[in-house]
Amino acid sequence: MLDTADNSVTTGRRDLVTELLGVWLLLAVFLDGWAHLNLPSLETFFTPWHAALYSGMVAMALWTASVIWRNRGPGQPLSQAVPPGYRGTAVGVVLFAVAGGLDLLWHEVLGIEVSLDALVSPTHLLLGFSLFLILGTAVRSARSACRAGNLEWTPAALFAVVLMTGLGAFFLIYCSAFVRPGPTALFIPTPVGTPGRLQSEMPVVISLTSYLLTTALIIAPFLFTLSASRRPARGIVTMLVAAAAWLPVAMVGFRPFAVAGAAGATAAAILADVLLARLPKVWVDRRLPSVTAGIAALLWTGQLAAYAVADGIRWPVSLWLGAVVLSAAAAAGLALLSSWGPATRSAQDAGVVEGRM
Repeated sequence: MLDTADNSVTTGRRDLVTELLGVWLLLAVFLDGWAHLNLPSLETFFTPWHAALYSGMVAMALWTASVIWRNRGPGQPLSQAVPPGYRGTAVGVVLFAVAGGLDLLWHEVLGIEVSLDALVSPTHLLLGFSLFLILGTAVRSARSACRAGNLEWTPAALFAVVLMTGLGAFFLIYCSAFVRPGPTALFIPTPVGTPGRLQSEMPVVISLTSYLLTTALIIAPFLFTLSASRRPARGIVTMLVAAAAWLPVAMVGFRPFAVAGAAGATAAAILADVLLARLPKVWVDRRLPSVTAGIAALLWTGQLAAYAVADGIRWPVSLWLGAVVLSAAAAAGLALLSSWGPATRSAQDAGVVEGRM
């Protein structure tokens, strides 16, 4: 019989293989998205990009089946042989097959989406949800193995969080702060009542919204990794920014301003991880809103600095600086919400009682 350490190693390797297959699926999703954005003449479901995606899913299905089969004990029903964390994976695989059939029917009846409509097509959203279940396998596996609420973030589990962030970046690419011109686009403030004012302000409104949503896309999974382990994983900010920035930048075709902004944000993320590693634990425990606000401010300042060097910032200072402040405030608000609740209060009370004993 395997001891606990051997079983943990086996589970970790199994989960890592699952997430590596998840990389195949995620890259295929972005490749298919690139085709929809850059090849509007697509008129068939049967494309090389769909082949890459569905072959990856076949590989994932075979791997999941083998994991369940090898975990089966003598005389054990197959339904009870599913390892912890893999029940959702199996559901995701089946759901993907169903959604794929519906997607084929959708395309045959209603045609092929070529732009924004491809991201919000119901069948594509169903495919995305099934992928989310699959990519989250290692997180569920790690949570099932945690003892006394102390979740050990294995490399596979952290990798899963990054992949799920990348999937979120795909479906939110139309409001990503990494692919929109944002502060590099010329904006001249016009007085209220001036003809055409709403039209001139709309790109800025969308860009400001993009900063808020992209901040949430990065900070929410960062907070999730802190939900059980109160110390940030090494390099977590850099990994999340890489998934949220570089995959969308590649999908839209490595536009120069987007590459510069992603590079600046990535450099800032590396600095953020260095600072987090040196930050006293008490700051993460008691001043988490300040920590997340600082991360957001650092990321977007890095992006803006890169914009200034590579292309130039054409927004007025009140606008681009306000975008940084708003993003920092949103990050702080997410941290405040994540740490607010009866469970947190009970844990704090328990700590006080323990300290008095």
